[in-house]
Order: sequence, then structure tokens, then C-alpha cells
Amino acid sequence: MGRTKCFNRNDVLDCAIQSFWEHGYSGTSLSDLEKATGVNKSGLYSEFKDKDDIFLESIKRFGETSPVLAILSTKPLGLKNIEVFLRSSQKCSGQKGCFLANTLRDYAVMPEEVKKVLNKNWSQVREGLAQNLLQAGLKSPLPLTNLIMTFSLGLNLKLNAVEVQSIDDEINSFLKMLKSYIA
Repeated sequence: MGRTKCFNRNDVLDCAIQSFWEHGYSGTSLSDLEKATGVNKSGLYSEFKDKDDIFLESIKRFGETSPVLAILSTKPLGLKNIEVFLRSSQKCSGQKGCFLANTLRDYAVMPEEVKKVLNKNWSQVREGLAQNLLQAGLKSPLPLTNLIMTFSLGLNLKLNAVEVQSIDDEINSFLKMLKSYIA
């Protein structure tokens, strides 16, 4: 008879997310994951195939628990949702910026399955942004959707180097530009 599992999978993933968020995919070792989760290597291997699998499941878990898609689908759709979306990275607990945005720094060396999950998530965010822009009166939202995505990803990466309050003026300026473009 095997040993009884003494940990909760979601708790382990939540701890692993924090480690990957802080150190990146490449900078996180299995030893780091053992330390972060409190689960030894054999326990981790009883639940996950390897570090890549832990990372993949962490990405999935974050996507499932992130409020971003709920923010972008809040009724009524419009520019207010986009503002809340842009400001949401200022409210992350623990690490700075958005975990999924921060994974960009290791994108080239990530497993293909992880890239698929990330791209699916980013497509859902793009679609949510486009729907909000359409509701705000923009007839062709794709160029502006891409601009908002790029701005958001850049902000999230920048939050690793600056204080959260320092990007407030940038968000305000971007929103002012966005509103003038749509008006």
C-alpha cells in the first residue's frame, strides 16, 4: 500500500506559482519548489511528472483563479472594465505585476504545452478587451486591442523594477489617450 498524500494539490500549486513568479521558469529549481511548497521531491513526483508539469499546472491554476476574465466580462462592458483591467496589476498580492505577463521573460525556453496554455489565456484576454472596445463604440477594435495588450504586458514587467504607485501616471495618460481615440 502506498503512502497517504499529506498535501493539497491546489495549495502546492499556489506556493509553486509564487516561486515561479519570483524566480521565473528558468530560475526555479526543484529544490526551490520543495522549499516553497513544503513537499519533498518524492511527494512532488507522486503528483506531477517533473518541473515542467508543475509549471504547466501552475499556469493553468493561475489562469483559472485570476480575476482578469471576470473583470473584462463585468456588465456593462466598456472602458471602465479596461481601466480596472489595467489597474489590476497594481493590486497583486505577493509578487509584482502579473504572473502570466512575467512568464514572458522565459517564453523562448518554455515547454510547448505551456506556450499553448499561455497563448490561449492571452487570446481570451484579447477577446475580452475587444468586446469592451466594441461596446464603447469602436467599430474595429483589433489594433487598439493589441496596443492595450502590449501596454499591459509592459506595465506588468515594469512593476518588477519600480514601485506600484509610479505607474499610476502612465495608466492615467494611457486611459486619457484611449478615451480620446474612441470619442
